[in-house]
Amino acid sequence: MSDMILQMKGITKRFPGVVVLNHVDFDLKRGEMHALVGENGAGKSTLMKVLGGVYLPDEGTIQIEGKETVIACPSDSIKNKVGVIYQEFNLVPTLNVAENMFLGREKTRTLGRLRRGEMERQAGEAMAQLGVPNFDLRTKVKFMSVALQQLVEIGKAVFDDIDILVMDEPTAVLTEKETEGLFQIVRNLKEKGMSIIYISHRLEEVIALCDRITVLRDGKIVETIDNQNRDTGKDFIVSKMVGHELSNYFPRKTTVPTSEAALEVRHLSKRNMYEDIGFSAYQGEILGISGLVGAGRTEIMKSIFGAIKPDSGEIFMEGRPVSIKNPNQARQAGIALVPEDRKREGVILGMSLRDNICLPNHDKICRFGRINRKKRDQLAERYIADLQIRPANPERQIQNFSGGNQQKGVIAKWLAADPKVMILDEPTRGIDVGAKVEIYNIINALAARGTSVIVVSSELLELLGICDRILVVNNGRISGEFGREQFSQDTIMQASFDMGGKENERV
Repeated sequence: MSDMILQMKGITKRFPGVVVLNHVDFDLKRGEMHALVGENGAGKSTLMKVLGGVYLPDEGTIQIEGKETVIACPSDSIKNKVGVIYQEFNLVPTLNVAENMFLGREKTRTLGRLRRGEMERQAGEAMAQLGVPNFDLRTKVKFMSVALQQLVEIGKAVFDDIDILVMDEPTAVLTEKETEGLFQIVRNLKEKGMSIIYISHRLEEVIALCDRITVLRDGKIVETIDNQNRDTGKDFIVSKMVGHELSNYFPRKTTVPTSEAALEVRHLSKRNMYEDIGFSAYQGEILGISGLVGAGRTEIMKSIFGAIKPDSGEIFMEGRPVSIKNPNQARQAGIALVPEDRKREGVILGMSLRDNICLPNHDKICRFGRINRKKRDQLAERYIADLQIRPANPERQIQNFSGGNQQKGVIAKWLAADPKVMILDEPTRGIDVGAKVEIYNIINALAARGTSVIVVSSELLELLGICDRILVVNNGRISGEFGREQFSQDTIMQASFDMGGKENERV
């Protein structure tokens, strides 16, 4: 019996105007955890969508258990014992756990009535294999946290009795505690003989978990690294991903904030979300907002941007009170928000990259109510080049770009608006290390020209690396403020927890 359970040979995939995968060879050993890493747009997710039956390759073959296999649709991948958990979960929010697991293969009685007890029993057995024997199978998915939804996706894969599990950015929106729980489940599955393909931009976890690491760049395999001893250097992997040494992960900020407040928030409150929020953000400052997921960080920023109406409080711009009842008024006041959920709130998926960039900037490209096409094209092309969005095709629908390039598109449209206050909520989530450095440079450039930049991030090291000052939000209140000379990972983490030492479970 061959040591390889999967062999993908010469896989090529083309989309109009671009070769996404160029004769890629990738293999997976039995019982192995094999990482697939690379910059956004390198082809990682596309390769896995070929394996999952979402895309047919233009060239190349797939062998599973030594036999050449055609995977023409997602059901073919399941038949060949391949389960893929994509970044966007494939769950029906209005159905419960058991119903999602049996979707399309429901167990029924005479006259079509569901055999709910049998479905719940089998679903429970699948969840028990993950180490969660008392999982609530009757809860609708829409009421679950992202971490629990992910468990349901893994449970579906176990239920399908798969041999190969693909996980695409599984920890992107998880807390540290949830991430450790996921790692334990993944290790248990590996010990039971499952072969796992793991895609992540978090190289520390890739190094800690995976036996081999394959680097993709521009649709080609660069190198496969043996990581059996878990001593592979992060800098080495990064250099392979971007094609050169990355000497400064957190670019040095060379400017100092002024004493003039660009934004001031006083006594902002919203029932069941946050209470008595007050802070200032200064011109040229990078202000970090830390805290646990669910602490109220995003809700506070959305209120400043006019997307959530606070119950009370005041907002001042450059010392003058402003009334912000909607995002359009926020933009007019000089406030921009790059939202946490880019697909739902940051872009219009059916529109082109160019039109997404120009959407809030019609005042810059219109004359007498008509769009000046030359100005429109110049505006879009400028920011596509500045942010190195790939492929550099302004007419391509934004839904067809990788997650990281979609995020750059969201940032581009607000950069074009020349805001006085730029709020970035999880700006580097799901973005590769090379693109992160580009975004950090953009943040520094904004601060250098006097813009006040507010960065909300679940990655504390990121905030420590780029910010002048950090505020901590805990259970809807500001629980700590730290200047750069006070920066300490332990102290800031401590401010994120309740006095009793329990994690903030606010939802």
